[in-house]
Amino acid sequence: MWPFLPLTDLQAHQQKDPVISRVAHYVERKRRPSRRERCNENQPTLKVLKQWDRLTLMGGILYRVTKDPLTKHKRFQFVVPESLKADALSGVHDHAGHQGQPRTLSLARQRFFWSGMEKDVRDHVKNCQRCVLSKTPEPSARAPLENIKTSAPLELVCVDFWSAEDSNNRSVDVLVVTDHFTKLAHAFPCRDQTAIGVAKKLWDNVFCVYGFPQRLHSDQGASFETELIAELLKLSGVDKSHTSPYHPMGNGNTERFNRTLGNMLRALPPRSKQKWPQMIHAMTFVYNCTIHETTGFAPFYLMFGRVPRLPVDLMFKNVLRDETVCDYNAYVKSLLGDLHWAMTLAQKNCTAEQQHQRDQYNKRVKGLPLSLGDKVLLANKAARGKRKLSDKWEPVVYTVVASKPALHIYRVRDQDGHERVVHRNLLLQVNFLPLSGVPDGDEAGVPTPACSVSNACPSDWNVTEMSGLNTAAATAEPSFAGSLSGVSDWDGGRTAAWVSEQSSLDEPLGSKSPSPSAVVAPAPVGPAATVDQPPVAPAPLQQPLHVYHGPPRGLDAVDRLTSSFGRVIRPVCHLIESMTQFESVLGVEPSSPTVLHV
Repeated sequence: MWPFLPLTDLQAHQQKDPVISRVAHYVERKRRPSRRERCNENQPTLKVLKQWDRLTLMGGILYRVTKDPLTKHKRFQFVVPESLKADALSGVHDHAGHQGQPRTLSLARQRFFWSGMEKDVRDHVKNCQRCVLSKTPEPSARAPLENIKTSAPLELVCVDFWSAEDSNNRSVDVLVVTDHFTKLAHAFPCRDQTAIGVAKKLWDNVFCVYGFPQRLHSDQGASFETELIAELLKLSGVDKSHTSPYHPMGNGNTERFNRTLGNMLRALPPRSKQKWPQMIHAMTFVYNCTIHETTGFAPFYLMFGRVPRLPVDLMFKNVLRDETVCDYNAYVKSLLGDLHWAMTLAQKNCTAEQQHQRDQYNKRVKGLPLSLGDKVLLANKAARGKRKLSDKWEPVVYTVVASKPALHIYRVRDQDGHERVVHRNLLLQVNFLPLSGVPDGDEAGVPTPACSVSNACPSDWNVTEMSGLNTAAATAEPSFAGSLSGVSDWDGGRTAAWVSEQSSLDEPLGSKSPSPSAVVAPAPVGPAATVDQPPVAPAPLQQPLHVYHGPPRGLDAVDRLTSSFGRVIRPVCHLIESMTQFESVLGVEPSSPTVLHV
């Protein structure tokens, strides 16, 4: 429970303070101190006296009167004596969810004043033990950031589940609901994550209180994608959208609030933390009363057009003082004007903040966009447990068949025709991997639809034209595990054929007989391959060594392996050729043919 301080106690604390008592004396007589009186005052008193034009006495209590920069209304800041600074800091931070420095300073500036308040607030938050023990850093990402833009309350409502254990070590599921424009957030503890519970909470606590939103956004959890939820939204006239699989950034507004809610509950004292399900509504209320960094307004104000009272206001009384009396028409007119102005400014601030966040985020972008026909691996997100020994990528090789470049979403297909829609952050380009396997229907001339069973794709998808791609890009490839079984054959044949081909390509076009070069032991792979022959005995130096010249020059570019490996192996081949020619000049007879193992 909050301690209740009557006005007499507040007045007594100010009168006992050596600084405020001197300032109140001058304010009460309504005359500035003279130069001689200033010389007799200490430095803290002179600092407070610099606010002379804003100081006033109300009921014997000293206040500083300012104008709210957002609402343009008068704001009475209680001049806090030294004996009550700890209580004021505790009220705006320790008992207000242990929020960060900007939010705590915002709450303090709305209610209090003392010299050096900003430094004291920052030091209090920085040295708060609960904050030091509970805050965690953010993860990194890969694809560029794309912002979701809204322009009115309830245009987009985002939902998600957040879970934590209670005092009995049992998991408690919490349904989190946030309005994307105003940032207003609610958290409702649930028995489980069933669709029935979700539908009841949404209907009783959201739809019947705030009205029906235009769109409901969630992840692809089973509790949000059931027929019950779909039927409820259909009857309510609410559209439904969801994120791509395993991509919580697509619902970043709710996910960010989940982290803030966890920090606020984690920072509670041990005794209060044991009953955190009962404290969760108070924590969300405090969050909604605090100015949001993106909009510049408190979510509560954007939704209702007024500043709410907090428990700390009951302790310090006339902090949010407004003695204006008006009728209904004047109130509605004033409310509409304030909300229109606040929404316009919030939208402007949100656009600027999103652009700043996008620019800063995109400085650390990793990876490149994928092209249609690229071979990719999918991140292994289905593994259970701690996943210390599990693979980071699934063994199946997928082919990109469609994309949404603006959202960095790709549709991929495996060799069995199964398709998945995933975000760029979950894909790894593997065009460099060796591929093997028997041509399937695509190479045999059987066309494969670019999209799934309906054989129709949305207009905003960039779709692969399978007939226009070359064979290697259009064919559904076997799994990565299957391709590994052919690595030895590929190593001995395809690479060797390419090395010999590069050696032959470096010769003058008019030469008909090759110079002595390295004899490659493994047989080539492909239509130009020759049958295995028995080992050839060393021939006299007057006769050229039997050399394999590789596949014909007219072979398709798919069978020509071009990579950084080629730039390394080609000089090696030239060096072996030079050594062989040098031996022939010296008359040294080789004991066996030179064999290059690659």
